[in-house]
Amino acid sequence: MGLDVGNDLFGNFHVNWAGTRWFGTWCRDEGLPDPFIGWASGDNSGDQCVLGRDNVNTGLARVWCRALEKKHPAIAELGGELIANQRMIDLHDYLYPKSRGRGLAEKEWSRRALAAWYAILKNGVEHGDTLEYG
Repeated sequence: MGLDVGNDLFGNFHVNWAGTRWFGTWCRDEGLPDPFIGWASGDNSGDQCVLGRDNVNTGLARVWCRALEKKHPAIAELGGELIANQRMIDLHDYLYPKSRGRGLAEKEWSRRALAAWYAILKNGVEHGDTLEYG
């Protein structure tokens, strides 16, 4: 259970409900805007976030990306690398590698998840995308 965000960059970005709360809390604590732009219902109702055209969602995504770039440039840089290497990356395996039977340390998972979200928003702003929250 959780939130699945369909997107053109990786196909799907899944985060469980605890993860959605973590994302929001982390962003508030770091002085960043709400990361889930266009997710009005707060559930799996299929809310959409249209990016790419000059609209409110695109403006909000730009603000979020710029804030991350300013406060955490290394995470934004990692997100840029994900965009550049998108054809070679399976997002699920990137966030949940099966090495030695253990997952990533929390700090590393957080860094990768934030970079992936940055990449999704940045790619959507630059190339157009409709994120679907379901």
